[in-house]
Amino acid sequence: HNYVDEAIKNGATTVIVENNKKYSVKTINVNNTNEYLTNFLINNYSKEFNNLKIIGVTGTNGKTTTAYMTYQLLRFLNVNAAYIGTIGFFYNDNFEKTLNTTPDILNTYKCLLKAKENGCKFIILEASSIGLMEGRLAGLEYDIAVFTNLTHEHLDYHKTMTNYRLAKYELFKNLKSNGYAITNIDDKYGKYFTGGKKTITYGFNNADIKCVSHDKTYSKFSYKYGEQVYEITSKLFGKYNVYNIMASIGVLVNLGFDINEINRIYPNLSTPNGRINIINYKDNKIIIDYAHTPDGIKQILSSVMNMANGKTYVIFGCPGQRDRSNRPMIGKIVNKYADYFIITDDDPHYEDEMRIINDITKNLKSNKYEIIVDRKKAIAKGINLLNNNDLLLILGKGHENAIVIKDKRIPHNDYNYVQEIIKNKSCE
Repeated sequence: HNYVDEAIKNGATTVIVENNKKYSVKTINVNNTNEYLTNFLINNYSKEFNNLKIIGVTGTNGKTTTAYMTYQLLRFLNVNAAYIGTIGFFYNDNFEKTLNTTPDILNTYKCLLKAKENGCKFIILEASSIGLMEGRLAGLEYDIAVFTNLTHEHLDYHKTMTNYRLAKYELFKNLKSNGYAITNIDDKYGKYFTGGKKTITYGFNNADIKCVSHDKTYSKFSYKYGEQVYEITSKLFGKYNVYNIMASIGVLVNLGFDINEINRIYPNLSTPNGRINIINYKDNKIIIDYAHTPDGIKQILSSVMNMANGKTYVIFGCPGQRDRSNRPMIGKIVNKYADYFIITDDDPHYEDEMRIINDITKNLKSNKYEIIVDRKKAIAKGINLLNNNDLLLILGKGHENAIVIKDKRIPHNDYNYVQEIIKNKSCE
């Protein structure tokens, strides 16, 4: 409301306000401008998306990889498609940045309209629990809803796991009458995420798409669908990525694409920005990954144990003003898998950095870690520790390009900074 007069000066011909004032142009007073905007968009634009195939992906971990992989598969099949999620907005071969996993409803609708104008027939959306609860996807109906998993996160917002599950289920409540659920049935919450009879399950146990064998890194595996067994080779490793791949297979098969043609594409797919980005440094490996939840960190650490013959080092932190109960859990998990680790900054926001770190180390009986609050210095120290066939994981930030301290966004990208250090070392 502070900028209404300036908006009118710049050409606004109508203003929608909730302050009961009358302005020099057409004025509409409402109880809640956000509700007005949501209803306006639904009433005027949601019908524009009726002819699009919309795929929503939800879950604690795996949303980005599953959704982006599905987008890549469609592009390799020469299909016009769009992806909206954590790493941005991709439509055909174009890219735009987004601020949230699930953008606000206005930007979501803008992205959908732009995708449609550019000939996209398929839209893959990451649906966060908070985005669903806040109506950022209001008015959309889905041809396919995907459930990846549900683990401990966002309880500062949802308070209980039941509330968290119900928030995720909002996606499935908006399946079209002929829509399908693609569900990880191995997850203990998987039974809640079905579309009635129209459900394709995936997993390692009793599932429609079932992993039946795999190598030690899980980058090569076989799965059974129907009566046929198929083999997949991928650049992605780890059991959790087998789940992500099987979820994307379920989507593409449901959309009517040939399963053999789909299988042939997987070796060509790249990991999303900030997900298992591997940098070779001498005979060591450095991995940048966005993993930031207890389960996400456990999954990646347990998956990389076979990658190095030397030591495993980990650099991580926890964001401020978020669920504090996650922090000691993450500390214990890293302590279990790492030979040595460094605790550092990860978006403290307005919370005291040492309080976050003290939460992480609470009840942690270990002498194999140190605290370096400055993330750049922590990364530099981690790289200096590497000796011979060692592995360094830098977790939590992934694709992000800033560290948020109070109201300041300090430019930083883990991947780029590692490359900068390695380049400087090669010049020494």
